[in-house]
Formats: sequence, structure tokens, C-alpha cells
Amino acid sequence: MSFHKQDAQQPVRPLFFALLVSILLLGGCATTTNVHQIDRLESVGENPRIILMPPDIRYYLLTTGGVPEPNAEWTDAAQKNFDVAVRNFADQIGSDLTVVDKADLSRDEVRYEALHSAVGITLLENYFGMATLPGKGERFDWSLGPGVSSIGATYDADYALFAYYRDYQASGGRIAFAVLAAAAVGAAVPTGAEFGFASLVDLKTGDIVWFNKVDVGAGELRNPGGAAKVVDTLFKGIPTRAGAGITQ
Repeated sequence: MSFHKQDAQQPVRPLFFALLVSILLLGGCATTTNVHQIDRLESVGENPRIILMPPDIRYYLLTTGGVPEPNAEWTDAAQKNFDVAVRNFADQIGSDLTVVDKADLSRDEVRYEALHSAVGITLLENYFGMATLPGKGERFDWSLGPGVSSIGATYDADYALFAYYRDYQASGGRIAFAVLAAAAVGAAVPTGAEFGFASLVDLKTGDIVWFNKVDVGAGELRNPGGAAKVVDTLFKGIPTRAGAGITQ
């Protein structure tokens, strides 16, 4: 999200309405970018087996001052809707997909969840962003490490699918502050944001073989219809057994 100031001497009315429009249009068309190391899912069995690790989904309320406050009610609703939506999505990728309950994870498996989130954020900053880690260059060479193979052995799976999603919703006070800031000095104040990413990990090697990032407008996880849209967007382009990625 970009920030800018306009000449304070210009009329504030057009600026006021432009800001209102931007607020109302927040959550428009999603921007996605994915990279992949494989073109199709493979398995020694009849069908590739994927386990979906418990998604790292969190909702926040932006206060008037812009401080993000965790909202447990929104997060819980989002996680439940995501779970239903991803089960409905599973039939489309030509594989056996098992959703793992967080309560069933061992301590090591919980650590891999946290590791994935950390690696994904680093990947966003250093592969898609301006920074570049020494030795990486433009190569897509990212991994959770060979130890993740223990998850494959536990669940008899070929791949693990991880998902990360954040949504920041503006409070009424934050929106009012944004309108006042625009009217007074022509400043654009952020009134919300959302982003996420998903990774497909080869459980034999720990390598991330597919990664998709979503920048904005993926959908509203707090309702079932929005959750279905988020799942479709987040997993867009994921390899399938037939070799053609999901494209909707």
C-alpha cells in the first residue's frame, strides 16, 4: 500500500470522496504470484497424498491510532470457514488431502508450523521484495529442512500444504481519522490490509516446491462464501496429479 500527500491548497472535496471510494473498494481483485519447482504431483501410491497443516490465520482490528489488536472472535470464525472451504476444494486437485487438527500435532510438528511462517515471511522479503539474501540471487531455493520428512512418515503423506493469512480491519475511529487526515492535509492513511501465502512442501526433502502469495482482495474469511474465494485464490496454480495447476 502506497502513501502520498497532495498539495494542501487543493480542494478537499474531491480528495474526501476519493478516500471514501478507496475505502469502499477495499478488497477488490486479488493479486497473486506463484512460483513452482514441479509441474505435477507425484507419489509411489495410486494418488498423491497431501496433508494440510493447521493454517496460520489471524484477524486484527486497527485502532484509531493504527495499532493492530488481535480479534479472537473473527480469527475463530475465519479458521472454521477456511477449514470447510479447503475440504470442498480438495476434490479439485486430484489427490487425497487430509486436514490435520492442531490438537493432534506433536511438539515438533507445531515447530514446523512456526518455521514455515518464518520462512514464508523471509521469502516474501528476499525473493519477491527488494532485499536479496547472499547466495540466493534469483534462484527459488527454499526449504524447511530434511527433518520435515518425519511428518510424511507419521501421516503417510507425500506433501504438506501450509497456509498463512493476515487481515487487518479498520475500526470506525480509524476510518474517521483517515477521512479527517485527508480533508485536513491531503494525507492517505491506511485503513486496512490483507495478505497471505501458501506453500507446498515435498515431505521427502523438505523443499518448498510451490509457493503462492496473495497481496490484497482475496476475500472475506469471516463468511463461508468469502472463505471459498480465499481458498481458490490462495491455492491458485497449485500442481495437480494431472499436471495442470488449478487456475480459477
